[in-house]
Amino acid sequence: MAAAGYVLAAGGIAAANEIIFTSGGVKEFNWRLIPATGILALVLTGFEKMSPQFGSALGGLVLFMVLITPMGNAPPPIENIANMFGKQ
Repeated sequence: MAAAGYVLAAGGIAAANEIIFTSGGVKEFNWRLIPATGILALVLTGFEKMSPQFGSALGGLVLFMVLITPMGNAPPPIENIANMFGKQ
């Protein structure tokens, strides 16, 4: 179940990034992240049952992509972290 863990972590990071770093906060939150995360976790769990290495690798890629690409209305989390520490 490593793939589901990666996907749930990615969904949590994307949701927190969206709430914290958008001007609207919870009002402008992209609620489609929640069902999309759940569906993707189920799909990758199925892939993981067929091929454990492939499923967990896809989950890891999802987590990596959430960290470096913008999801929704906020900049990517890695950019927000860099801005918090003064790196631009």
